[in-house]
Amino acid sequence: MKRLPALLCLACGLILAAIAIVPETLAQSTRGEIVVAENSGPGGFFRRLFGRRQQARPRAPLQAFPEFDAPAVKTPPRRERKARPAAPKPREVAAVEKAPDAKRALVIGDFMAGALAKGLADANRDNAKVVVIDASSGSSGLVRDDYFNWPAKLPEIVAEQKPDAILVMVGANDRQQIKTPAGTLDIGSDGWRANYTSRIVALADALKATGKPVLWGGLVPVASSAMSRDYSSINGIAREQLDAKGLKFVDMWNGFADEDGAYVAFGPDVRGQAVQLRSDDGLNFTRAGQRKLAYFVEQDLSDIFGGAAPLVVAPADERVVSIAPEDAGPSIGPMVPLETLSLLGGGELSASVPDNQRGLTATAIAARIAKADSAPPPPTRADSYLWPPPSQAASAAARIRGPR
Repeated sequence: MKRLPALLCLACGLILAAIAIVPETLAQSTRGEIVVAENSGPGGFFRRLFGRRQQARPRAPLQAFPEFDAPAVKTPPRRERKARPAAPKPREVAAVEKAPDAKRALVIGDFMAGALAKGLADANRDNAKVVVIDASSGSSGLVRDDYFNWPAKLPEIVAEQKPDAILVMVGANDRQQIKTPAGTLDIGSDGWRANYTSRIVALADALKATGKPVLWGGLVPVASSAMSRDYSSINGIAREQLDAKGLKFVDMWNGFADEDGAYVAFGPDVRGQAVQLRSDDGLNFTRAGQRKLAYFVEQDLSDIFGGAAPLVVAPADERVVSIAPEDAGPSIGPMVPLETLSLLGGGELSASVPDNQRGLTATAIAARIAKADSAPPPPTRADSYLWPPPSQAASAAARIRGPR
C-alpha cells in the first residue's frame, strides 16, 4: 500500500513533463523546423523525456525510386514550320530624271484634282520632258473661301512654281450652304446659283490673269445620285462661264458613267480593259481611275506642250485600219440562191444576177418546192446529191467491163 502514492507521484510527474515538452515542440514547429514524433529506437519516448534534449533534424524530402517511376512518354519532336516566302511586292519603277527644260503642268483644286495629278504623274513617269506639280488641297473648294481661297492663292502658287499650263478640277466639296452677310443660301436655290457663279468667275479671272493655258476638268458622277445631280449642275455653271472667258472646259463625265449617265465603279481603262475605276467608297478613284482622268486632258496638254506629253496609243488589235479604194478587193454582190442559176442556164456560179432577171429567184424556189423542175443540178454543184458521184460511177463501170 505504501507503493501506491509513489506510483501516483511518478504518473503525475510524467504527465507534467509531457505537458512541458508540447509547447517547446510547437514553438520549434513555428520556426519552420520538422518535429519527428515517431519512436526512433528502444526506449525512445523515455529517452526523450528524461535524456538530453536535442533539436530535431529536418527530415530529408522523400525521393522517388527509379523502379517506381511512371514510364516517361516520349513526345515526338515538334516540326518547325517552314516560313512561306512572302508574296513579291510590286516593283516600283523609279521615275526618270526630268530635263532642265521640261514642261511644267500645275494641278489645282480639291481631292478630284489630286487624283488627276496622280494620273498625270503616272502617265509621264518615264517622260523626262513633262513635270507634274500637284498643288491640290483635298478639302478645298469655292464655297468655303474662309478655309482656302483659290483666287487669292493662285498668283502666289503660279509665281513660285512657274507652270507652263494650269489644270483645274474643283467643286466636289461645294455641296453646302453659302454664308453671306445677308444670310445663308441653300444649295440649289437661285441665290446659291448666283453666288456660286460669281465664285467661278472670280477663279476664272484669276486663271486668265496668269496668261497661262488653262484646262478645267469637269466633275464626274459618284455613287450618290443626289451628289451626282449637284455635280452635273456645277459642271453646267462652270462650262457656261468658262466658255464666256475663253477657257477650255474638259468634260469627263461619260468616262465614268454608263449609257444613262449614271455612276459606274467598273469600266474600261485607257487600254480598253474592264477594271475597277472607283474606290469602294464610291467617291475616290483607283489608280486605273486616276490614270483615266488624266487621259481626258492628255490630248489638249500635248497640244499645249507641242507634243512633249505623249499620248496613249491603243493596242494593235484595237486599231481601225482604213483601206484605200484602190487597195480594196472586188466588191461582193448580193446572195443568189442556187435555184436561180438553174433558170439562168449553165452550172457556173455568177457574181450577180441581172436586174431584169431578179424575179427568177422566187420562181425557181417555187418550182423546186412543187417539184416542177425535174432537171437535176449539175453533178459538180454543192446541191447535187447523186450517189455515187458520176466520176466514181464511171470508174466502177470501167472496172466491171475490164480492159478491152
